[in-house]
Amino acid sequence: MAIEKMNIMGVIGKKELLDRVMRQIVLNGSMHFLNAFSRISATDFVLPPNEKNIEALEELPYVKPYSAKRDFSKEEEMIVSLLGLFNLSPEIKREYLGQDYDYSEYMESLNKIYLKIREYAQEIKEKSNLCEQNMEFIRNLKYLEKYDFDLSELLKMKFMTFKFLKLTKENYLKLKKNYENIPAVVIKVEAESKYVYVASITPNTLQETVERILSSLNFEELKLPIDYEGNASEIIRKLQEEIDRYKSRIEQLKRDIENFGRQFKEEIRKSFARLEMEKKIEELKSDVAISRNLFYLFGFVPVSKVESLKDELEKNFKDELIILIEETGNKNSSLTPPTKLKNPGLFRPFEEMVKMYGIPSYDEKDPTVFFGLTYMLLFGAMFGDLGQGLVLFTAGIVLNLFMRRPNLGGVLSRIGLSSAIFGLLYGSVFGSEELIPALIVRPMANINFMLLSAVALGICLLIAGFIFGILNSSLSGNFKEGIFGRNGAAGLSFYILLLYSIYNYSIKNIGLSPMITFLLILSLMIIVLREPLTNILFKKEKLFSEPAGDYFVEEGFGVLETLLSMVSNTISFIRVGAFALNHVGLYIAFATMAEMTRSRIGGIMLLILGNAIIIGLEGLIVFIQALRLEYYELFSKYFKGEGVEYSPALIMKSSEYIRKVKTLSRKAFMDQFGKTLKMKMIKMAMV
Repeated sequence: MAIEKMNIMGVIGKKELLDRVMRQIVLNGSMHFLNAFSRISATDFVLPPNEKNIEALEELPYVKPYSAKRDFSKEEEMIVSLLGLFNLSPEIKREYLGQDYDYSEYMESLNKIYLKIREYAQEIKEKSNLCEQNMEFIRNLKYLEKYDFDLSELLKMKFMTFKFLKLTKENYLKLKKNYENIPAVVIKVEAESKYVYVASITPNTLQETVERILSSLNFEELKLPIDYEGNASEIIRKLQEEIDRYKSRIEQLKRDIENFGRQFKEEIRKSFARLEMEKKIEELKSDVAISRNLFYLFGFVPVSKVESLKDELEKNFKDELIILIEETGNKNSSLTPPTKLKNPGLFRPFEEMVKMYGIPSYDEKDPTVFFGLTYMLLFGAMFGDLGQGLVLFTAGIVLNLFMRRPNLGGVLSRIGLSSAIFGLLYGSVFGSEELIPALIVRPMANINFMLLSAVALGICLLIAGFIFGILNSSLSGNFKEGIFGRNGAAGLSFYILLLYSIYNYSIKNIGLSPMITFLLILSLMIIVLREPLTNILFKKEKLFSEPAGDYFVEEGFGVLETLLSMVSNTISFIRVGAFALNHVGLYIAFATMAEMTRSRIGGIMLLILGNAIIIGLEGLIVFIQALRLEYYELFSKYFKGEGVEYSPALIMKSSEYIRKVKTLSRKAFMDQFGKTLKMKMIKMAMV
């Protein structure tokens, strides 16, 4: 309904207070930062000369942009890893940020916790790898259990090499056929369904030759432990004892990590909030200016929030800060205040649809309410059905309340309600026109009335658009376009005269009177000569800002465009009636197919399917067509959308960070110390 008024707030203080001051401003969440160096350099900037401002005035010649940048990548990696490790959701709470703390000292203490946990995690990885290695040794030694010899004597031979190999049965047969060509002793140890396990003993001098021969057989060497004495059964027992010790140690480390999680859970959540605050502050510092001892920051603050922000700063920093408040009504200022829309709850969801076209300028009339009313009217007129409208209304409520989609849900619920109201006017329930009487008209029974009514509706909306455009021009002081422009008073006069002439000619069979002809030509001449007329009224030296010939050629084409656009814009609204008829016709098609089916259940299912298609497909088409009428036929008359959106300095809500942390599983923490760690070992270490 309105665009909230803004003031410029400036804050000046000692450089050592900068982080604390910016933290307070971000927590307040109402300041839209602007570049402080540019603001101080502007011709309209004034710092009152008084005793409190002496130091700031003295340092103004030394002001420069803030340039230092901090790297938070290591801290972010540490904190996000800890959140993933302990399965914690990120939280942004005011109590985490409102305390007076030194960020560097806090992160140093957290890093000590992190290093200790990393030490435990590294040991878990090492022990897990040893468990895997021993399990592999045990699997391989199982094939040698039936032999009673000291395995270490074979593995530690000085002049001979012992290897345990795995081959497919086909390759083993090839080996047997060529055995006389292999300078090695090869003994079959075990056979399974697909594989054969063999032991080979080769002189060291011939090992390379044997390797080359056997490589064609695609063998797999099975690893055996060399640091254990005894036969296979004894070594297996020793390895199993080691595995038990490793697992016991892993369990102890797991408990230690869990204890850390319970003990420091709140600190880890707090660290995430503080990290995000510091990142935001560092991002905002690009708009801060500094001198030898002071910092300078400026921003736009809504008038309704100025006092609360000022009170918070004065309460926390007493007289340590200089706070400047400036109004934004200065026409000579080069600053463009940001736009903060302020609309009733009924129309608030339509703000996003307006922003899709553009942001209203600060000195422009907010079109959201008019857009919301006309959009609901157009959609309801094209998609009038009580049952289908209530389905859309219910879908909007579900999206809003349960899926946290207030904009889409809000728009759906409102256009659904509009559709239901028009359904009562048309007497239509889920496409059927036989269940309830029509309060005004049945579209298919009154086709001409529907089409003419659509054009009449379009004429009313276009005239309202002209009036809206004149108001916007008056607000922005654009006299030329507001009075003499094609979308201003002159354009509105020409449009009304044109409609009147068409009505007389088509309905009353009356030609153009001399007076009407004169007024039409006069309106067009005013539109063509709007620039020189404006310059004459404001007593400017030059009548044209460009060569007169170029100006009149351009305006000549502009007149042609004006005539075509007025006619096309008006006729374009005939689609409102056409889609209302199409809506009924599409249902009739499905109803006819349902009657042709021999099964009653089949007919009902076909009608349900038809309604689903109408709601989904036609509903989307009507949604787009209504949006097209708003953007191309109406917005072009009154809305420019060249504003800057109000974007206050604040950190996101907790829910917006959860997706960020969910991308890292618990595995992410352990991956820093070795990506080859098996997933089952990660689970064992982290569960």
